[in-house]
Amino acid sequence: MKPPVKPTNALPSFRPSSGAGVPESFIANPRPGQDVLVVVHGISRNAAEIAMRFAIHPAFSRTTIIAPLFTKEGFGQYQQLQTRTPDQTPADVGLIRLLDELAAEHEIATDRFALFGFSGGAQMAHRFAMFHPERVARLCVVSAGWYSLPRADLPYPYGIGDADGAALVGPDFLDIPTTVIVGNRDTRVDASVRQDDMIDTHQGKNRLRRARCYSRAVAAYAESAGTANRPNLLTLHGMSHDFNQCVAEGDLIAIAAQALL
Repeated sequence: MKPPVKPTNALPSFRPSSGAGVPESFIANPRPGQDVLVVVHGISRNAAEIAMRFAIHPAFSRTTIIAPLFTKEGFGQYQQLQTRTPDQTPADVGLIRLLDELAAEHEIATDRFALFGFSGGAQMAHRFAMFHPERVARLCVVSAGWYSLPRADLPYPYGIGDADGAALVGPDFLDIPTTVIVGNRDTRVDASVRQDDMIDTHQGKNRLRRARCYSRAVAAYAESAGTANRPNLLTLHGMSHDFNQCVAEGDLIAIAAQALL
């Protein structure tokens, strides 16, 4: 009897957009029957790099990795699932279109997937999970600049309220096993950290404080909804807001694997 073949990690390949409203992407290990992980880039739009980091890690050798690329021109404020002009597409709509096309092309199951985001990608990922909880099996968000707090008294994207103060989303996203990660040195406030009175008042001024605030807010929301589900907050010792540092020195991919697999 031959020993089982050990899976090898394939490098990500570039997939061009199929048309308006569908993002370009990088995909690795597209094999039928595997779990699917979507990884979302930050504002540097390093989709190729983030796809590579996950694809070459042994923990994800049996996982299909999909990294969409949300351009400013096509997807506007992708972090908030919002557009700037009528010809742009909300990022959640674009991602769903992409996943539907990849499912048909590679015979992979994209109806439910694990979701990871770093920085601006973490903003996009946690908001996607709120609006599409049925699609997300597990969620890991790292170093988001700021969050949509689960409060209907705050208008979206600061909270989940509409113009009349009604909730835009329900509590179903609480059922998603969620991990929030941030470096304990991710406290620098510069031009990349959005500052306005609404965010600063309700979430604090830096990413470390905002991650803690969001985790507490979700826990309070869960309690009000009568569920014991809570996000797991992890702090990476010595890490600042640098994806490469978090991977090389903070073992981020291995930690994310524990949250996502």
